[in-house]
Amino acid sequence: MTGVTARVEPAAPPTDPRGSAAGRRAGGPRGVSSGAVVNALTVDLEDWYHVCGAGETADPGQWSAYESRVTRNTHTILSLLGTRGIRATFFVLGFVAEREPGLIRAIAREGHEVATHGHFHRRIFEMSPLEFEADLVRSLDAIAAAVAGTVVGYRAPEWSMRPHTAWALPILRKHGIRYDSSMVPLTRMGDRAYPRLPCRLATDYGEIMEFPLTTVRCFGENLPFTGGLPMRLAPYFYILSSIRRLNARGHPALVYVHPWEFDAEQPRIELPWSRRFMHYYNLSATPRKLGGLLTHLPFASVRDVLGV
Repeated sequence: MTGVTARVEPAAPPTDPRGSAAGRRAGGPRGVSSGAVVNALTVDLEDWYHVCGAGETADPGQWSAYESRVTRNTHTILSLLGTRGIRATFFVLGFVAEREPGLIRAIAREGHEVATHGHFHRRIFEMSPLEFEADLVRSLDAIAAAVAGTVVGYRAPEWSMRPHTAWALPILRKHGIRYDSSMVPLTRMGDRAYPRLPCRLATDYGEIMEFPLTTVRCFGENLPFTGGLPMRLAPYFYILSSIRRLNARGHPALVYVHPWEFDAEQPRIELPWSRRFMHYYNLSATPRKLGGLLTHLPFASVRDVLGV
């Protein structure tokens, strides 16, 4: 990895001691033991038309003409979290921050972490290093114009960190990003050799932490189950029990959702059948399953879980 030295050194297991700052900010069910591992809850803040590779809505020049539904859907999530006292990380598209700055202020006002999801929802492997850096800087500027505070986290659209795009990690660190959450340890997406647990990576600009997509081992492969289509497909009892087993070994899980998964009436984009299935299938399961997880497990923002 150019400019990166991989040192897969697991981060200290985050627990909820209630006496620590992270423990005080963690939210979760009553009765959770004081030493319980705290999981990371994340929201990819994007609107219904932000679909990678979708020809119909791929041109950012057309986005301002589309109906904005991200504010109402995000407030549904904020209400769900607020009633439980849970804080999450919102990976914000710079475009959304420019268009809906009041929404970003509402997220920050309720104590959630504001991180970046890039500006134009472009996958890393679709950009050159210069284009990636420009997209990152524009997103950081848009977020800074909406809210005060330092952005320390990044997630690539569609988990698009690849071995040949590891040049992105030094660029992230150069601009003050202290953790990335873009790696997926899968054979056909990301790289099977990627770490499965939070770890530290050395770059030319200093150390950066990585919180990869949570997976389980099955027949020699890593399988995702904590967000998006995999969470909508997997039985709830399996998701809950798998996270509990991971926590029992001292490791946090990473759960992720999107505002459009809380919107059954969103406009439908003409997509290839595989991508249409991935984007729209069983949307009604996301609010129900997330609500269950919030009831039975402790959660906090990525920043608090990693202690950065």
